[in-house]
Amino acid sequence: MILIIVGGVILVASVVVGIVLAVIGIGSTAGGISDIEVLDSGSGSITAEEGDVLQLYAEEGTGQPVCQVAGPSAGAIGEGVDQSSSTTIDGRMWESFDSVTANEAGEYIIDCAGTPVAVGPPVSIGGIFGAVGGILLGVAGGFVGFVLLVIGVILLIVRKRATAA
Repeated sequence: MILIIVGGVILVASVVVGIVLAVIGIGSTAGGISDIEVLDSGSGSITAEEGDVLQLYAEEGTGQPVCQVAGPSAGAIGEGVDQSSSTTIDGRMWESFDSVTANEAGEYIIDCAGTPVAVGPPVSIGGIFGAVGGILLGVAGGFVGFVLLVIGVILLIVRKRATAA
């Protein structure tokens, strides 16, 4: 009977927690992707808050463009993150090639000499790991809970037959 209870609790808890982690991870990743803006003309302005990371993406298969980023003041642009990421936007695959950090809030002008670019936050690695981890937890934990539940039921049936005989 204890195996049935433990198996059921593990099964339900793993699936529920796994689904919650997966939804949170997918939501944070999708939220970041929706913040990416495509500049088809290769130039435009982006509004950023202090501390925001602006990652520049080039369409897959195109050469890496040479871009100039200008901030609201001379010291507004800081070092970007050392993260490489890729994403799909409107059926087009984009790969990151550079990033900058906004040291102050304001408008940032991007000029990539006519080469289309996408600009936005880096794709959330934590969100991706959360989604994958949630799915794995739900599947693996659910499997373990199910196995314990089945073993508990089998042992209960065997015990009832042994006492009936």
